[in-house]
Amino acid sequence: MNECYNQWIRGCIRSKLGQEHPDFDKKLVNSSLEGQTDTSYGHRVRIPSEALRRSRRHDSHDDVDMITSVLNSSFFKGQGDVLERRVLGVWVGEQEVNHLSQPITVMFRRTNSCTAGLCVFWDDNRGNWSTDGCNTSLLEDGFLCSCDHLSFFAILITSPGDETLSDDDLRRLSYIQYCGSALTVILTALTCLMYLRQSKRKKLDHSSSIHLQLSLALLLLHVSFLLSAWGAAWQTTQDHRPTTAVCQVLGAGLHWALLATFSWMAIEGLHLYLLLVRIFNIYVKRYLLKLALLGWGLPSVTMCVCAALSVYGPHRLENDMNNSSTICWLSESSAGSEGWRSVCVSVLKYLTVHAYLGAVLLFNGVILLLIGRELLGAGPRPVQGRGRVCRDAVTLLGLSFVLGLPWGLALCSHGPLTHIATYLFTVLNGLQALTCRRNQQADFSSNTQSTTAVLTVTSDPIKTAVLTVTSDPIKTAVLTSDP
Repeated sequence: MNECYNQWIRGCIRSKLGQEHPDFDKKLVNSSLEGQTDTSYGHRVRIPSEALRRSRRHDSHDDVDMITSVLNSSFFKGQGDVLERRVLGVWVGEQEVNHLSQPITVMFRRTNSCTAGLCVFWDDNRGNWSTDGCNTSLLEDGFLCSCDHLSFFAILITSPGDETLSDDDLRRLSYIQYCGSALTVILTALTCLMYLRQSKRKKLDHSSSIHLQLSLALLLLHVSFLLSAWGAAWQTTQDHRPTTAVCQVLGAGLHWALLATFSWMAIEGLHLYLLLVRIFNIYVKRYLLKLALLGWGLPSVTMCVCAALSVYGPHRLENDMNNSSTICWLSESSAGSEGWRSVCVSVLKYLTVHAYLGAVLLFNGVILLLIGRELLGAGPRPVQGRGRVCRDAVTLLGLSFVLGLPWGLALCSHGPLTHIATYLFTVLNGLQALTCRRNQQADFSSNTQSTTAVLTVTSDPIKTAVLTVTSDPIKTAVLTSDP
């Protein structure tokens, strides 16, 4: 049946249905004019002369065959519900026609109360419906599809509140993500190198050390992401499926780097709470060592447990049209065919990614509110006035990026917020590295660019908490030794 539809569809329909069948129509049209036809179900097809001319052979006459056929959607084993279970096939001439400058328009008349739908065509390569090259317009009595090629067309019914990402959206998001990841790798690498260079001249304070660890985690995350995406794509191209061993290593690295990033974002929040909110009695013995065990140790233990369960491997990222790309990540297919192992992968993915991210965002959100209360609710400011309030607001905005709060958009990319949240998350995700870079510059220049008085708290005889507000919009909190 697939060969019938994909390679010899015209001959199959012609032999099975015959020219007098009400679901089949064939006519000769002049290639210099526009082709038009209507079906008995109310479909209306308009084919521009460009498509008709390109469908002819070079030695053929001006007239070309224009064929339309209405088929039952049960012949197409794709995902989604098709409007009235009808699929409209449209072909002209003998040559393939695609990438048209003037689109082909197909009007689907609806007889029910459906008001939400999406124009799709049957993609032979994916074996499913696709929106690539098609736009949807809602009419009073139906849907208007504008496509740059000929194929089988249909309307997939969607819920009124749902939004789906089209192929064009996925391509744009991929470009943005890859460019943002490459930029993040450059910025975080520069940040880490500058911190390491500074550490050779002078021992880094606690805040700078934590910034360095977060920058390193971000660097590893985006390098792992690029390697996982490239590795899966390369192996798929070479062998038609990613090599399990390679993909397992890359997936484990990506998972570990993601958990490390979440952990160091939470540590940033904890450190800011101790310095800016609690202030007194904040000395902790072997503070950085304990933070390192939490920031790097917890992800390592989690990754080892997941690796022991063999949950890493090629993972397909799909939209509602089943248009997919492959990345090395947590994969149900790598866990075997047993149902309990598939459930185990789903539970691990939820606990180690969604739940962990949600807990970190909740914790850091509360910390940011407490810091905002300290900054904005510190009493009257007769000298600084409104300018101080604006600087404090910009400071809170910068801290929200350091604490990773834009990651919350990843949890909101569903339903009516799909497009907005996904694009915002993809764009803003790269700004976290930019903010860390600004933090590093503020740390290095805090001794010469201080614009406010230094608040010194000497409640502990060994350590002194120093809060320095620089001209940089990000306020840096440093923990230094008491001289």
